[in-house]
Amino acid sequence: MQISEKILLIITALITAVAALFCVIALGTSNWTGIRGLYCSDCPPASAGLSIIAFILLIIAVIILILLALQVLPNSLRFIAFIVLFLATTFTLSSYAAYFDRSTGYSFKLMVCAHFLCYIASLFATFWLGGSYVARVVSPDIP
Repeated sequence: MQISEKILLIITALITAVAALFCVIALGTSNWTGIRGLYCSDCPPASAGLSIIAFILLIIAVIILILLALQVLPNSLRFIAFIVLFLATTFTLSSYAAYFDRSTGYSFKLMVCAHFLCYIASLFATFWLGGSYVARVVSPDIP
């Protein structure tokens, strides 16, 4: 059974949207190390900035994936979704890596969960990207 490109893109967009939700919850909650929040006076400021960039990249990835599923973007821009997801994965990883502490709270764990979901979404995007290129080579008359 072959998976439709639209279904795969919609699944990838949903996983990316859940990752963005976890990212914004981790960004908004205050339990990164038990009692302190991400914006405390002695916390590393890099983690907050990286979290915001990761959230923005995740939202951009969701929009691009939905536009690709609706076939609004041209086929020559298929690789953009993977690039944005890869960058978002890098920023979510660096966000919680910049805030390494022994006693991490649930906000830190939410960012780890967002990174994992972003990684899975980028794997789905890679699978879709490879399949779409193979489909174009095998039967180039398919739009």
